[in-house]
Amino acid sequence: MGEYALITAAVASLAVSIATIPEGKLAARLPTTAAKAQALVARDARAHDVPGAEAKKVLARAPYGRAPLRYLYATGWLGGMKNQASCLFARTTPATTAARVTKAIRGNRTLRDRLARMHVTAAQAASAIVRGTASAC
Repeated sequence: MGEYALITAAVASLAVSIATIPEGKLAARLPTTAAKAQALVARDARAHDVPGAEAKKVLARAPYGRAPLRYLYATGWLGGMKNQASCLFARTTPATTAARVTKAIRGNRTLRDRLARMHVTAAQAASAIVRGTASAC
């Protein structure tokens, strides 16, 4: 019973932190171009005490072609670097974690609307975030 509570708390923490990354401005800052994504990732990396060059490498090798998904992947990676527990849960329970992140994204109207304008579904965004988080382990 205690393990379930721990897992639920960690996944919920990841979902809430993703929905509010960075400092509640992810929806307004979601990049539309690769150049903007690089600049934002470098700035976010400094805020997470991660070298900007390393974050840019992660962005460059993100398994997505579109800038918003690449940025979300890198954002997830930064979150996983900052919180290793969320990284482990994203790696061991990707479907559950993605479902919770999807729910958190759908609960954030601004983010959901911004993603819709960029033709990115909440499930696609959650998948990119969770894959990025899991890759930080």
